[in-house]
Amino acid sequence: MIACLSSALTGVVLLSGCGSDDSSTTQVPVQVPFNTIQPPMPNDGYGYDKDGTISLPHEPAVTTKGSQLSEESVSYYQDFETSFAGVDGWGLCVEPIEIPLQSVNSPLIYPLDNASLNDNVLLLDSQTMQEVETKLSNDGRHIRIECDAALESAHSYYLVVTKGVQTQFGEPLQTDSRFTQLLDTPLSELDQRERVLKQQTQLAVDAYINSVKGASEQDIVYAATFTTQDSYALLDKITEQNSDAQLTFNPQPVAINEPIQADSKSGIGDLFVKYAKYTGRLKSNYYLPFGREDSPNCLLDKYDPIASCPEMYRWITNVDGSHVTATNLDPQFRKQSIPVDLYLPYSDSDQQAIYDDFKAGNIPTIIFVHGITADKSAASLMMKDFVDSKGLKDGYAVVAIDMPYHGERIIPDKMWNPVSAAADKSYFININSPLTLKANLAQSVGDFIALRWALNNFTNSYPEVHLVGHSLGGIVSVMISEMTQPRINAPTTNPLKLTTANFVVPGQGLVNLTLSSLTLGEEMADSVKASADVQRAIAETVIPEHCQPQDSNQTCMEALDAFRQQSEDNESAVAMLEDDIFQAVVPLLKHGVQTTIDGSDPASKVSRQVQHHQPTLLIEAKGNCGESCEIGEYMPDAVVPNDATDNIMTGTEPLIKALALTDITNDVDSPIDSLRGVIRATVGGHGTYLFPYEGPMDESGLPAQEITGEGFSSLNTQQQSVFHMIDSDGHKIKFGNEDIGNIEGLE
Repeated sequence: MIACLSSALTGVVLLSGCGSDDSSTTQVPVQVPFNTIQPPMPNDGYGYDKDGTISLPHEPAVTTKGSQLSEESVSYYQDFETSFAGVDGWGLCVEPIEIPLQSVNSPLIYPLDNASLNDNVLLLDSQTMQEVETKLSNDGRHIRIECDAALESAHSYYLVVTKGVQTQFGEPLQTDSRFTQLLDTPLSELDQRERVLKQQTQLAVDAYINSVKGASEQDIVYAATFTTQDSYALLDKITEQNSDAQLTFNPQPVAINEPIQADSKSGIGDLFVKYAKYTGRLKSNYYLPFGREDSPNCLLDKYDPIASCPEMYRWITNVDGSHVTATNLDPQFRKQSIPVDLYLPYSDSDQQAIYDDFKAGNIPTIIFVHGITADKSAASLMMKDFVDSKGLKDGYAVVAIDMPYHGERIIPDKMWNPVSAAADKSYFININSPLTLKANLAQSVGDFIALRWALNNFTNSYPEVHLVGHSLGGIVSVMISEMTQPRINAPTTNPLKLTTANFVVPGQGLVNLTLSSLTLGEEMADSVKASADVQRAIAETVIPEHCQPQDSNQTCMEALDAFRQQSEDNESAVAMLEDDIFQAVVPLLKHGVQTTIDGSDPASKVSRQVQHHQPTLLIEAKGNCGESCEIGEYMPDAVVPNDATDNIMTGTEPLIKALALTDITNDVDSPIDSLRGVIRATVGGHGTYLFPYEGPMDESGLPAQEITGEGFSSLNTQQQSVFHMIDSDGHKIKFGNEDIGNIEGLE
């Protein structure tokens, strides 16, 4: 990240005008810049290391078997510009592919003719030679390729750009002479890296020529072959290795009494006051390097966070310390014991019989997955309808665990400061180390897969199990649902079957999703700006006399704080640098982090559940605004955006499309085919499934934080919809007059 910040600061300080459009009419040729050391990405021409990961220039040597990564290597793989060198393939186009452009012999930017991109910028499936559906654009700096859906896992593609692309002057895009030279040079005259690059480039060139009538090599301006990362291998392995997970419970429950909420307008469980809560433990596999036993070696320190708590920024590796890849897969783990909450219907006379029924696998069970900063106790906000025994069945069990760094799985540092996602979301959404973020998500999915296995082992049966996830829990639940599907050559009986999967306000494209969020985006931006790397880089620039290379981060950052406090002008100057650096870093951050974590993003985890027609209900917070939101109207989701203007793969809407869900706008009764649909809620917001606290937009431009009758009504509609979905085993959803106005299209 330091190199990236250095470049960003250079541009900011020099205030160069190279990003300006030229208003002259001088015709300037434009090319795709190319060199053999760092060709445009993605590109299999970089080659792959012995462990199967992408090979980048200047990457530390692959560790020998049985050795640990050196400190230099760890830092290299933590940097978002190079972290994907620890992955076994390129991204799945969740973040757009960008092909660089360069004005020849001119520092100015000349956008291309967008209309000329169609049919001349091609993304081709290497097996079918069919063109992948994309949205094409350019800004003069890059040709931008937004995919209509995530690319296939562990699959090769060809990128081809032809001379049919034209500049704004009507001139064809030029070929960089170094690209032509590579293709014209015999293999015997190239070094090993150049041979690989030429061979992979030639594959794409030949594929285009053979599939397009009349095409020739001279038509091609740029070409590349790339292979996507295997987005299933690690989670498939984690799923297999957790098959022996075990549950234990204290058979003596606590009876929970809740006061009647007589003054609420509606809401689930207003008149229901009693249920039984059991506590237990889940014994399963823990793959993250950072655990409670590492507390003595961890100190939360803003000046040097990684060095002060190193294990928190490490990731899942193999037993021998090497990177985890599809062809090198032996992940290191140890056993963990996770607290579990179990909710059952309450009986004054025979509670033991209800528990015994659950233990025998006779009570259908709902696994609840909480959101970021929440914990397993959030299940108490949605489970009352299920343990009330008023449905078609004699009640349900609801079971919940915490994700890493949430609830009872918060880890204290050596000064008892909490490593808690509630205190700082970046401990879980760890962009300081993208491989760690990928690992945190994989561990979360693995924990709930382990819970699903453990329900089988506890009941000695295949009990009926449903899944409900909210927010981050909805995002993780999409991946849980995917990993519970049968695989090729799977047994006839699916031991991990989910009768229904219910996703409440999920989304995909996690990096851009977070940056595009009205609420999370500002938090993430502030976190990046306040990071030690950014603050030190600014200090070295504006007060070099107080921040030399030999000085510590603390010395530099304290000196910068003192500088800011000297005057409003100083404060403004530093704030402007923070903003400018953030804007310069964001494109690199999005590409680097998202490429690294694609294998732990729901965008890459839909194909199996679609193929197997997993009964699914998704709830989206749509709001009731028109073209724009006015005060008093309900906004679209302010936390997980439904879509994003800069990427068609970001948000809830593209996930709905990827899951092939149909709109639900009236009662549905489908006795033969299970439901796979989406409800778009028009009242409330992101948290309304659990809390009725999000009102219409106020003067702040965000949802008012107020509890209203409308909010209670929408909460009731959403919880009842999930209840009907589960109670009918995925065949029915019913609405009443009180639901009209809460669901888009419901009349």
